[in-house]
Amino acid sequence: MACSWLSFVLGPQLQIGDMRPTTNIVVGASGQIYPNAEPGAAHQGAEIYRANGCACCHTEQVRPRALGSDINRGWGIRRSTGYDYLFEQPVLLGSLRVGPDLANAGRRMDAAAVLLRLYEPRALTPGSIMPPYPFLFDKRRIQGVLSPDALRLPAAFAPPPGYEIVPRPAARALAAYVTSLRQEGYLFEAPPPPQPAAKTNAPAKPMTNSPAK
Repeated sequence: MACSWLSFVLGPQLQIGDMRPTTNIVVGASGQIYPNAEPGAAHQGAEIYRANGCACCHTEQVRPRALGSDINRGWGIRRSTGYDYLFEQPVLLGSLRVGPDLANAGRRMDAAAVLLRLYEPRALTPGSIMPPYPFLFDKRRIQGVLSPDALRLPAAFAPPPGYEIVPRPAARALAAYVTSLRQEGYLFEAPPPPQPAAKTNAPAKPMTNSPAK
């Protein structure tokens, strides 16, 4: 029991317990403080994400190049570090990838795409095995003109004529959380990949003797 406590409680506390926001590495520009606390709507969306078991099928951690193809798939520009989760409580890392990793979902999707995928995943990805979440939306009769918040659905998934699908506040909060997931900027622990050295010693052009006139 003592060994387990030292390994799983004291060890992580010594490693990351005193971590604070740091300065990221922006190639070609000055660094910025990273990370920043997520907005209130995203914080509420994190609770909805957890309550609906999204972490059972999605992870939020980009693996190093040596341990997988996450970066090659475009799921991130670098591996995840402890700094990426400083303001998350609890941390929703996940352990199973039935769906793609969401650590940088905000770089790939906007709120409209997230809402559409929540209502009917197959409207964006034919054959998707992600379950729909229609209880996060209201089906209501159109009053005069289409609501600006109504989903723009393909004809195969559209409601009957005269009706519209509008996201509830919980759906909008969940979309705000997913689009806030951005592990941007390189860090000291995860620097940018080495750049090829510039060729400064290019061979001189051969000299030619012009014919005498």
